Amino acid sequence: MEGSKLFSGREISSRRVSGLIQLYLQDNQTVSASNPFPDIMDEVTYLKILKDPNFWISQELEDKLISTISQSVDISAVLYHLGTETLITNAYDLLPLDDSRINLAELIHRIPILINRLTRTVFLNIQFSDSKTALFHFQYHTQHQEKWFDAIFFQGMLNGLAVLFELKDYSIKMTKTRLFGIHVAHKDLGDEIQFGADVNEYEFKWKEEPFYLSRSKMTKDEMSNRHKVMIVSKGDTDTEQISIIDVNDVVDKSRELAIENRDLEAAVEVLKSFKYELEKKQLSIAKDLRLAKNIQQGLIPEIIPDWRGIQFWAAYHPMQEVSGDYYDYFPFTTDTLGVAVCDVSGHGVPAAFITALSKMLFMNYQKGKPSETFKFVNRDLLDLVKQQGYTTCVYALIQDDFKVIYSLAGHPRPILLRAKTGKAEVLDGAGTFLGMFPEGGDTYEDYSVQMEPGDKLFLYTDGITEAENDKGVSFGDDRFLALIESSSHLTIQETIEFIMQSHKEFTMGTDPMDDITLLGWQVSPKLPEFNEYKYSADVYYKAKDYKEACANYQKAFEILPRELSTQFYYGRSLAYSGQFEQAVSLLESYNRFKTNNYLSHAVLGYCYFKLDIFDKAESEWKKAHSLNDENLSVLYNLAMVYLKLKNKSKMKDILGRMKKIDPKYKNILPLEKKWESMFQNV
Repeated sequence: MEGSKLFSGREISSRRVSGLIQLYLQDNQTVSASNPFPDIMDEVTYLKILKDPNFWISQELEDKLISTISQSVDISAVLYHLGTETLITNAYDLLPLDDSRINLAELIHRIPILINRLTRTVFLNIQFSDSKTALFHFQYHTQHQEKWFDAIFFQGMLNGLAVLFELKDYSIKMTKTRLFGIHVAHKDLGDEIQFGADVNEYEFKWKEEPFYLSRSKMTKDEMSNRHKVMIVSKGDTDTEQISIIDVNDVVDKSRELAIENRDLEAAVEVLKSFKYELEKKQLSIAKDLRLAKNIQQGLIPEIIPDWRGIQFWAAYHPMQEVSGDYYDYFPFTTDTLGVAVCDVSGHGVPAAFITALSKMLFMNYQKGKPSETFKFVNRDLLDLVKQQGYTTCVYALIQDDFKVIYSLAGHPRPILLRAKTGKAEVLDGAGTFLGMFPEGGDTYEDYSVQMEPGDKLFLYTDGITEAENDKGVSFGDDRFLALIESSSHLTIQETIEFIMQSHKEFTMGTDPMDDITLLGWQVSPKLPEFNEYKYSADVYYKAKDYKEACANYQKAFEILPRELSTQFYYGRSLAYSGQFEQAVSLLESYNRFKTNNYLSHAVLGYCYFKLDIFDKAESEWKKAHSLNDENLSVLYNLAMVYLKLKNKSKMKDILGRMKKIDPKYKNILPLEKKWESMFQNV
């Protein structure tokens, strides 16, 4: 207990810790008469610290008390203001005993007197580098250790000088300390502190010296107490302005400022905490949005491949990270392809969630009539979304004779551009939203249109026509139709890009109001030529005349560059004729759309192998094996890769798989001999 050690070591005035205890009592709403630190000191010591300003304690006791208080209260600002208050309240005793006056520099020279009245652990040396720059060197006695709270308290004392002399332009900063770190923000003490130095140094600089300081000449009867000083304006004696200041008043105002600053700092800390939590939430939301965006990008095709002589192109511009617009295609059979464009109510993640549901539902219900598909999708959306969102949609089935059967669910009607006339027409159709009305199924009907070579058909969301320019004029249906007609000579890709560029120029300088999707397709006007080249190429390919096959596939490819069957066989022909780099480009493009054709991965692996890109060859042959794990030629190819890579363990594993499938396979024995030779060459 500290009470028994009081007279064995008293090195510190209790003024500083008394102020901190009062702060602790205030924050914890504790009655001051009750000792809140019974494990640290006895009741007598506690009461003396609170009531006797001249009571001294040990450095050990002060350290324990401050350590305990700082665990529940931020004491940094209070320590600083206690230092300021200590200087101000003791300044009177540092003034000359007569009525002579002193300036700031002279009072600074007297500060060591005050330090000796406060502590026996440290002594102070003061040096002046110029008339208005003082360096304070606090040096600790050998048996005593500097504390982090000393650094703050002593700097607060120097601030008391600035307050007392009403300095307007000054700076106080710590430049050196024996400490190797301070747990408060270093910027509050100094910008560039040298830690681990051999001395504790503060630099005090000021530019003006407006006042002198002296004891008051007023009589005792005229003064309410001894804590009054006279401040004399610096200047000619005849024009000096004399004013009396009440130090108690200054201290009271300093305390009020300390409380206000403390409250302000507390508020700032709360705001910092809120800001930190908000930033965490924003980062979490941004992360979730990126994830949602990536997922949605996986749901929406980048490109729809050419199909049966029909070329597709799409423009898709979400207003936010994730979109309520959605388009997709659904291969039904070899003679039917489904295409849908949807616009979900609202924006952001909720809308994106419904687009994901829509994709799932359209894939599940591939009915022979679009209206029948709508009935099932409407029913399931009602059950899943509970009328908390809905979607408009246009859904079309394209047949191999270019007849299009479509149905509408509250969506803008398709636009058909006839190649023969160059005129655009808005097609018929009506029907209510999906996922909003239980009786919606009764409103869906099927409509049809027969397309001819060169014709184009457009599906879109209302974000295109409802967009406005900076004058509030909407893009509108008429402008949209006029652009479609003016691009009749262009390919479907050129048409979509031309319309979207015109749309961008029209809305320049305005923020997007909605997601935008425009999907179009065109029956190729060169379809007869394509069929002729494709037929010839297939004949040459079967005859293993790969050179002629490549020549004809090239011409067919130029007409329909995204027709998958042409891409695949053209790629294989190039590979078998030794044109590996060109084959890689085509087969990689094909595999982005058709991921489950083991032959395309097998041929692509062969091309990489021939190009000595063994890691990619291994990857493609592994994909081929996963799609057809009974194919021994793919396993043989993998074994050859591992032979090239000198990977004995993987090659041994492949040999084991091959024996398990067919132990009599002709290539097993040669591979085993090559595997054994790998050991001999080591």
